[in-house]
Amino acid sequence: MSEFVTLSKNSPEFESYLLGTFASDKRALPVQTLNVNSAAETVTFRVLPLKEIQRPSSLSVILQAFKVRNFLLIMVPLFLIFTKNMADSTLRDPMSAAIATLGVLLGFLAVNLRNDYMDHMKGVDRVLEKSGSRAIQNGWVTAAQVRSLSTILLLSSLLCALPIVIAYPAVALVIVLSLIVGLWAQFKKRHSFKYQIGGELALFLLLGPLLTVGYQLAMGGPLDRESFWLGAVWGWLVLFVVHLKNFSNILPSSQAGFSNTINWLGFDKARRLLAVWWGLFMVFNLLYHLIYAGIFWGFYLSLALAVWSGTFIYRLKNISSPVGSELRTVYRSGFQLYLLTIGLWVFECLWYLVY
Repeated sequence: MSEFVTLSKNSPEFESYLLGTFASDKRALPVQTLNVNSAAETVTFRVLPLKEIQRPSSLSVILQAFKVRNFLLIMVPLFLIFTKNMADSTLRDPMSAAIATLGVLLGFLAVNLRNDYMDHMKGVDRVLEKSGSRAIQNGWVTAAQVRSLSTILLLSSLLCALPIVIAYPAVALVIVLSLIVGLWAQFKKRHSFKYQIGGELALFLLLGPLLTVGYQLAMGGPLDRESFWLGAVWGWLVLFVVHLKNFSNILPSSQAGFSNTINWLGFDKARRLLAVWWGLFMVFNLLYHLIYAGIFWGFYLSLALAVWSGTFIYRLKNISSPVGSELRTVYRSGFQLYLLTIGLWVFECLWYLVY
């Protein structure tokens, strides 16, 4: 049988309810959060016995908690760098490349889980109903369990990095820079880095140049400009998806007091930012291909993106309100452009390997 408990931030039990450590046989599901991330914050929990939690299969829980759908953010740039080195015959250390791949995947899982934990504790995922994996909010796992697993995965990732750093000391600098950016991003005192104006820069660096340059060095490849610019173009595309998602949440984020670049600009200026951001991506992508991949792929890939961009730009231009189905339609249209770009890029790399 369930019961409802309302606790203020000053209550000694507040943190234990958020962490899920208040009892071993119960879960506290947050159903309402007021005055989020302030001294006056209050949370109403629905307390349920564990046996009453509607939990899907273990596989579904794992897939959702780990946010497997986000693996494209990490696997695509790794694939691009790997195939680049295969095509250039600069893959000198396959074993190191395999260890680096495992380490990056473990680190990405750790960051995903840590991000869910931090956003739950700071109120982001408790206020924005479509944010995060929802595994904590649904009571499938506790915040304390997510934090512990994140720490284990992060330590495992660092262990994978150890032999690579010994073999290629230059990788240590990339790892240190990544840790500095990651620690700053995850341990902001008030809000998640995602809800700071300009905080998206952390994602650009971690999933862009730092990732591609570090992976290039870890597989024994030379430090080259192409790896950096490939990472920069990919990081720019990642931020397009981030801005697009923030745009789809612009109203509830504003109402909850969360701030990011999109909210700061406001609805009309944010529309223009998305259009300009995507336009600049196509320019950067074209320049990258003209310099490093040749005119053929640069022209045809850019032409395909330009044709498919028409629908997105039209919908973005004609959206009239930050609520309703129009916003979801714009998000789907923009996300399809992101998936199309990935598909074309992967096909291009496979073409290089075959021919």
